[in-house]
Amino acid sequence: MGQWQSIDLSAKLFLNVEEAVLRKSAAALENCFINEAGGHSRFPGLKAFVTLPGSAPTYLHGWKAPIGDLIAVSNSRVYRIDRAGTVSDVTGVPVSGDRRVIFDETDNELVMAAGGEIIRLAGETTEILSPDAPLSTHVGYIDGYLVAVEVSSGRFQHSSANDFRTWDPLDTFSADGKPDEINGMLVSPYRELLLTGVDSVEQFERLPSGTTPFFRRWSVGEGVLAPYTLVAVDQGNFAINSTYEFVRFTGQVSEAVGDDLQATFEKVDDWTGAWTAAVQIKGQKFVLLQMPEAASAYGTKGITCLYDYRQKKWYNLYGFDGGVPVKWPGCSYEEIWGRRFVGGNGVIYELDTDVYSNVGQTQRMLGRTAPMDHWGPAFVDNVRMRVKRGVGSSSSEDDKPPKIAFRAIRDGKRRTKWKYRSLGRPGDTYNMIQFGGMGHAMSTFQFEWQITDPVSAEIVKLEAEVRKS
Repeated sequence: MGQWQSIDLSAKLFLNVEEAVLRKSAAALENCFINEAGGHSRFPGLKAFVTLPGSAPTYLHGWKAPIGDLIAVSNSRVYRIDRAGTVSDVTGVPVSGDRRVIFDETDNELVMAAGGEIIRLAGETTEILSPDAPLSTHVGYIDGYLVAVEVSSGRFQHSSANDFRTWDPLDTFSADGKPDEINGMLVSPYRELLLTGVDSVEQFERLPSGTTPFFRRWSVGEGVLAPYTLVAVDQGNFAINSTYEFVRFTGQVSEAVGDDLQATFEKVDDWTGAWTAAVQIKGQKFVLLQMPEAASAYGTKGITCLYDYRQKKWYNLYGFDGGVPVKWPGCSYEEIWGRRFVGGNGVIYELDTDVYSNVGQTQRMLGRTAPMDHWGPAFVDNVRMRVKRGVGSSSSEDDKPPKIAFRAIRDGKRRTKWKYRSLGRPGDTYNMIQFGGMGHAMSTFQFEWQITDPVSAEIVKLEAEVRKS
């Protein structure tokens, strides 16, 4: 008779080496995350909110959140959307440029930049902020000034104090710690103005008095490769730096926090459009990082990662099309009205913690352990899993309750057939599932499971009955 061995579900995802040499970490965690109890929770799915004309990427901003309106820019047009999903096209002047749209707010207006003229929304429709303002990729508000990065230069300009439509060409600064172009800008929650280039990051701060409103406090030689990955979270800033590392930096000190996926980042073949957003789901806080043009491990386009910066653990998000993992369908993220919205291509989705498909398409939750070799030559006579059950439909016509699929990979190549077990209809809440024997292995066992039915999934515990051969 074998001995029951516990498999650690809290083991972090580690993709920085080949899967064959893993021993303790998880080999795959897709569309799920490790909860604070050490089990696996399914990542929520998407439901339709509104459809916009065209199929261009949609960028979102919650104006005067939490009670204002959701603003969307798609195909250069600007839309104002209320919480009921009523869409108003407020485009007087379209947003020009071929970059990601950056938003910020003054006391009474919303400003937008995407590589062309800065656009403002203060009344019924959009208009050009000022003919004297520079063409800009980034615009931000700080202490009574609007600041804008000049396109393809190492300079930035600011408006007159509390007069955002007046721009004097003499109010121009250079970020010249190193002679590189400014590719990004961030106004942090602590009123710091960060200017980034591929080779450097510089911090400017407001002077309390005098004719010069900003001074450079510090600069470092570590640059930002993908400027739209720059995000302020957890009393610090995150970005992909010039050596393809995902780093957290505060002041002049940076720390690599993406080591577990570093090999993935180094293999990214196209950083175009890479972006980040702060996301909070079921009480846990994440940074979502997407490289929409990068080739994934499945040979499809789009890599989306989720970083739990409290637990320092990573996960992957995927869509699913025709049985193949594809890019997670979002291209922007915003929270307003206590709800979560995701911009897609010509659409806006709502990320709903009670939905587990992506607008009717399969969202596959997948987990896979490392190859475990500490048992030696052995038989696995049984595997049992404690899960949340009773999640299916209560309809008497539903004769196909949701299922979880489970299999073993023995010695790195021999896969068992998938074994399916019911996740139960309401009332069927006995929480232990047994999958039976998984055969014999000379060196390693891996276990893999997936759920494709659109139901809530919580995996609490996993054990194998191991008998030495």
